[in-house]
Amino acid sequence: RHFVFYICFAILALILPYIGLLLRWEWYRYGLENWSINVVLFVCFTSSYFTILQMKNIVAVAPVILLALLVMIIRHMNENKLFPWERMIKIEYQHHMNYYKFVNMFTDVKALQETAVRRRYLDVILTVPRPKHFNSNYMYLFLFVRSFVRGKDAFNIILRLVIIAVVLMIWLSQPIVSLIIGSLFMYITLLQMAQFYTQQAYGLWPQVWPVPDTKVIKGYEQFLYRLMIVIGIIFAIVFAIMSPQYFFGGILFFIVGWLTIHNVINKLKHQEMLLRD
Repeated sequence: RHFVFYICFAILALILPYIGLLLRWEWYRYGLENWSINVVLFVCFTSSYFTILQMKNIVAVAPVILLALLVMIIRHMNENKLFPWERMIKIEYQHHMNYYKFVNMFTDVKALQETAVRRRYLDVILTVPRPKHFNSNYMYLFLFVRSFVRGKDAFNIILRLVIIAVVLMIWLSQPIVSLIIGSLFMYITLLQMAQFYTQQAYGLWPQVWPVPDTKVIKGYEQFLYRLMIVIGIIFAIVFAIMSPQYFFGGILFFIVGWLTIHNVINKLKHQEMLLRD
């Protein structure tokens, strides 16, 4: 009998995505928001899969019927609507940008346009520097911090990585595994910030206010250390809560972060030395 429900699950796994695509298309044509269709599909898919796998109940077909009815109703409402060319072009453009963002995690993408976002809750980080800090020694530290706080892509990527690491540490709840996961994500996160150096060191500011490359690297190093401390504190707190008897193990996150930064900065210095030659 249980085998029958697994067959039903396989059938649902084929039918639900197809109906979901039909509903998404009619949803777009009607002009509704993208987030709303995502919520509807998530609720229907989750309830259907959970019902067929966990409860072993044929009621799991109810979301399929509901989605099919929605498709027919909205399709009827869209009979006199024109093809939404402009919206489809925007969606296609966004798909291209998402692809470029993914590739940009591994290499620099010239076609990617960096956008800025005002995050008022982070304004405390971007306070006006004191008069004695208005010089080339603190210039690039401020630029790196501002690019990160105001940037849309890098900030979201780092935030996702930290959230994923925290969720995994809480979910697995094993001291050694949590240390490995936290250390791995600390390493990945700091490496992910490599694009920031190329954006600032080879951008417009070195031409407006020329400074030695050693000061650019120093500002980048200070920025990485500040980022490492914030992420390390988050990981250490989560680890201490999940494994209070091994709370001292959280220092491993800072050690891994320090070694990663040390290695990255040495490579940058060697790279700049080769470019000078």
